[in-house]
Amino acid sequence: MQKRFRSTKRALTKRVTSFNFYVDQATQIQAIMEATGTTMEAPLVRQLVDEALAARRRKLVPLEAPTQVPPLQEQSEILETIQTLLLRIIGQGETEYRIGSISLELLQEALSEARATRLCLWEHLVAPHLKETGKSPHEISELWNATTKQAQDHTYGLALEIKNQLLAAEGTSVATIASVDDDDRQGRLLYEVTDTSDQGPQAA
Repeated sequence: MQKRFRSTKRALTKRVTSFNFYVDQATQIQAIMEATGTTMEAPLVRQLVDEALAARRRKLVPLEAPTQVPPLQEQSEILETIQTLLLRIIGQGETEYRIGSISLELLQEALSEARATRLCLWEHLVAPHLKETGKSPHEISELWNATTKQAQDHTYGLALEIKNQLLAAEGTSVATIASVDDDDRQGRLLYEVTDTSDQGPQAA
């Protein structure tokens, strides 16, 4: 039974192309014509060209594996796990914040007690003794500021030394402070520079 090719609305070019088949190609085309019962070679050749071009286009387009969407039950388990982890992280953050707040309060209390004890000893023991030795109120105030600055220099220097040791263990180095008189020494440790010149006891 002769197979008829379906007519299409595709326009034909006026250019007539002729080429010579390879022997095996001509044999296969002849076999197709005999199997389909067609007597016209041109429509068959056009159909074979369409099939070859379509196969080439499919070969050039990379095949993408379809994205597999996890089932709803698995999605629910994943969301529940994420929620649990987030709640755990939030709880740990709140605990660390409370611990930090308590540590800060204890440190402030310790510093306040140390400051009050120093003032008490200075006013009741050191300052009267200095007056008896002939020191003027200005000299006593200057001595207070000098001892305060000396204590600060020792504290900041020790803190910087500890920080350098920790950073050296991590492969990092920090420049050493050239002089303890540098007003920016606390800035390297992220401390606020406090002027203590007018915070000492007022000598009578």
